[in-house]
Amino acid sequence: MKRILLLVVVAIMATMSAQAQFPDDVKEVLKKCDQKMETYGTSEGVVFDMNVKMKALILTLNGTLKSYVKNKKFFHLMDLNLMGKAIKYEMGFDGEQRWKYTSGISEKKKDTLEIAKTKDAKNDYSVKTDYDKEYKKAKMKEVGRYYEITFSSPMKKDVPKKASIKIDKESYLLREFSVDEDMGGFTGKVTLTIMKITKGCSDNWFKLDMNRYKNAVVVRR
Repeated sequence: MKRILLLVVVAIMATMSAQAQFPDDVKEVLKKCDQKMETYGTSEGVVFDMNVKMKALILTLNGTLKSYVKNKKFFHLMDLNLMGKAIKYEMGFDGEQRWKYTSGISEKKKDTLEIAKTKDAKNDYSVKTDYDKEYKKAKMKEVGRYYEITFSSPMKKDVPKKASIKIDKESYLLREFSVDEDMGGFTGKVTLTIMKITKGCSDNWFKLDMNRYKNAVVVRR
C-alpha cells in the first residue's frame, strides 16, 4: 500500500514550468496551464475533486481524492477500493501540526492517527509537477479536447519511467495525471483525473477534529 501512495504522491507534486529540453509547443502549453492553475491559488482556498485508478497486472485500485488547500494549509481525504477492500486516508496541516489517519489497511491493524508538531509541512498532494526537473524528454499530441503531454527519460532512479498529463485545450486547466512505475518485473499505472475545481473553502477543513477519529490509536511525534 505504501508503494501505491508513493505513486500517487509522485503524480501530483510542485510546478508546471518547462525548460529548453522540451519542444517549444510543449513549453508554451505548460506555461499557459501554469498561469491558469495559479489563478486558483488564492487566499480564498481551492478544492480539487479527483478520481484515482491504478492497474498492475491483475491488481486494480479505484477511489476518490478530495483536496482542500489554502495558502500553506491543506486537508486531503482519500477513499480507495483495493480488490474489494475499503481503505481510507486523511491527511492535514493546520499551520501548527500535521496529521495522518489510516483505516482499513488490514483486519489485524487498528485505525491509526499520527500527529506531529510542525510549523511547516510539505503538501505532497499539490496538483503541480516540476516535470522539467524530473524528465529529459517530452512530446505532445492532441486527443479530443485535450493536449496530452508524455514525459520520458527520467533524470533520477526514484522518478517513474514515464508520466503523462492532459490539459484542456480551451481552458488550459490541468485535468489528468498518469505515471508508469516499474514494480519489479511489471509496470503499474496510476491515473488521477481532476473532475472538479472549486474556488473557496471553509477554514474548518484545516482544523484537526479529534471527533473524526474516535476509534483510532493516536501516535504523537
